[in-house]
Amino acid sequence: MPRTEATAAPKASLWPHFREDLGVLLWASFLAACVATLLFFACFDPQLLVEDAAPPAWLADRRAGYTVGFFFFWMMSAIASFLTAYLIETRSAAAARNDVRNDVGDD
Repeated sequence: MPRTEATAAPKASLWPHFREDLGVLLWASFLAACVATLLFFACFDPQLLVEDAAPPAWLADRRAGYTVGFFFFWMMSAIASFLTAYLIETRSAAAARNDVRNDVGDD
């Protein structure tokens, strides 16, 4: 039976591992920011938050408050996601180094 594209060996991923991780982290942080924005602005009106202070003219609009709030939550969620991924990756690398050291020590 001749090999076709469907039966051929699987090709390497078109996306490098870093890009896949980046996409997953940004998507997860986006969804977290959506939920955080929904919960925060369900309780607080951006117009009332800037009422006591003298906000810049571009922030005085309610829609601008929602936008700034969403991007703030997205940035915070992205930082938390990247730190989590970094800590998991470094923990895995440290565990692999310890395994190699233990294997060398057993000889």
